Amino acid sequence: MLQMAFYSAIIVSFISHLVGLLVNLFIAVVHCKTWVKSHQLSSSDRILFSVGITRFLMLSLSLLEATHLIISLNDEEPAYLSTFFLLSWIFLDSSSLWFVTLLNVFYCVKITNLQQSACLLLRRNLSAKMPWLLLACVLTAAFTTFLYAVLRYTPPFPEFVTWRNGTGLNMGEGLSSLVVSLFSTLFIQFIMNVASASLLIHSLRRHVQKMQGNASGLWRPQTDAHMGAMKLMACFLILYIPCSAAVLFCYFSSSVRVGLGTKAMCMIISTFYPSGHSVVIVLTHPKLKSQAKQIICFNK
Repeated sequence: MLQMAFYSAIIVSFISHLVGLLVNLFIAVVHCKTWVKSHQLSSSDRILFSVGITRFLMLSLSLLEATHLIISLNDEEPAYLSTFFLLSWIFLDSSSLWFVTLLNVFYCVKITNLQQSACLLLRRNLSAKMPWLLLACVLTAAFTTFLYAVLRYTPPFPEFVTWRNGTGLNMGEGLSSLVVSLFSTLFIQFIMNVASASLLIHSLRRHVQKMQGNASGLWRPQTDAHMGAMKLMACFLILYIPCSAAVLFCYFSSSVRVGLGTKAMCMIISTFYPSGHSVVIVLTHPKLKSQAKQIICFNK
């Protein structure tokens, strides 16, 4: 029964990867066509293009690795190949998470009506600094991947191994430093994402309530955009928080034996976030939604 649940989770994860692959390719292609036609992209479109291309590459890499494992089921995978897949996946996953963090902060700064000096300064300069912020996301992901590779694959030097009471020092300290370095990055991303999304939902909810209580009863297109952003942030939190918990559990479960049912549940939860969030982006973005309708209805 548990094996059946585990195999079912693999099938669901595979379908989720395929859906995410197509949706993120669609997001990247639409914004690439916009850039080719107009030779410019808005700040939010730049972030969405970065999110789409990194998630597309990440999901493609995951499917490629799964296909390779199925084909060479009876053969041992070379160490350099598994290392390449792992480090590439860590870099792409970290990059996409930082891009989403930047997108949430961008929406929070641009849409909320906070009047603090720091928010006003960010509101004025955020769009102008967007290329540098995107580069900073990539460099941060590269540094995180490099740090993981150094701490994971570099053998300890004998001269740095100390001795206590005639017994060797437990090399688990190296593993603990690895865990701390990775979790610190994940924790910063988690706090920024949850704080910006929650603040934006609160501000938009107050704005919508104010519009609904307005005597004129006017429902402006700007309010529709705000409703779309609020739905996007709410769906993001619903998908992101369980996914973060599942990822953390997967890190801890590497040293603890867990059942197939638990592994299956974590696999399904962790694969729903990148695909589900991209689908929600398409459904709440006017241009992407219009392009998707044209493709589905076979309209030019």
